[in-house]
Amino acid sequence: MILAGGAGTRFWPAGRRARPKQLLPIASKQSMLVETLERCAELAPPENTFVITNEIQVEATRQQAPQLPAANVVAEPSMRNTAAAIGAAAVLVEARDPEGVMIVLPADHSIRPREDFVRCYRAAAARAASNDVLLTVGIRPTGPATGYGYIEGGDKLSEVDGHAVHQVKSFKEKPDAKTAAEFIATGSYFWNAGTFVWRASVLRHAFAQHLPGHAKVLDEIADQLRGGAKLSEDVYGKFENVPIDIGVMEKADNVEVIPASFQWDDVGSWLAIDRLNPRDEEGNVVRGTHVGIDTSNCIVFSKDHVVATVGVSDLIIVHTPDATLICPKSHAEDVKKIVAELKARGLDQHT
Repeated sequence: MILAGGAGTRFWPAGRRARPKQLLPIASKQSMLVETLERCAELAPPENTFVITNEIQVEATRQQAPQLPAANVVAEPSMRNTAAAIGAAAVLVEARDPEGVMIVLPADHSIRPREDFVRCYRAAAARAASNDVLLTVGIRPTGPATGYGYIEGGDKLSEVDGHAVHQVKSFKEKPDAKTAAEFIATGSYFWNAGTFVWRASVLRHAFAQHLPGHAKVLDEIADQLRGGAKLSEDVYGKFENVPIDIGVMEKADNVEVIPASFQWDDVGSWLAIDRLNPRDEEGNVVRGTHVGIDTSNCIVFSKDHVVATVGVSDLIIVHTPDATLICPKSHAEDVKKIVAELKARGLDQHT
């Protein structure tokens, strides 16, 4: 189950409502969705691979996933957060196999090497297949980051194919720098990457226990799908807007974590281009055609348009047919504010 929604704000102007970052070539020359599908091909065949997206992005998503049956690219009628999307996905799995194991992954993460990713999730799937647990895969922190939630690991419960399985003691919201450093110092905290493994039946039981309102809506969706209907707004809109972490994971007592054995990047801003791609001799990362004089450490992203720069450094430069972004790298996190300002000025056609 690949979660592939998003608003396209962090990678504006290349990213838009109809074309968010997972549909862009950020981490390589392929889109992030295509990379994710290629990784997952070693875990499940196309007929058992689903992409959950939204109405505005569904056609573009299907174009990038031609190997999947068209019905496996599912459009949410509205954006109701991850508990709704993952719950609906569980209903789809249950219709095929109530004891089917679900691996839930975002489409917009960069993961390397692929072999370690496959081994890790195979181990998680094996654990979930034979135990009534809600598993998450935790990322080993490389520093006291304040932009991620954290998972506090507890006792080691088992080991599967060389992968340790730990009890989860708690989930922590994004901390300040001091608290993040304290987390790292203990050695028992992981970054929460929002990836999950469980049997569909175990998740449905967890919904009944911890999100009974969602459980009722999921029963209605199951009836709809059995009758041959698609997801509809009149039913889907009944979901409360709740993330799966808050609605289920933080409340359940059968949550476990497997530490990741791979490198991970959540690709949260244009700066990911620097981290994930080779640079030229001047330290520039270029997508498209760039002519630079005395230009260093810049990110240049363009298609069918020559970008020329003279005497600049440490800039993000993105050109699209109807919009151009120029900003210092130090302001990469502020790009999403442009989208808010465009909306405030009534320029929604550029968002």
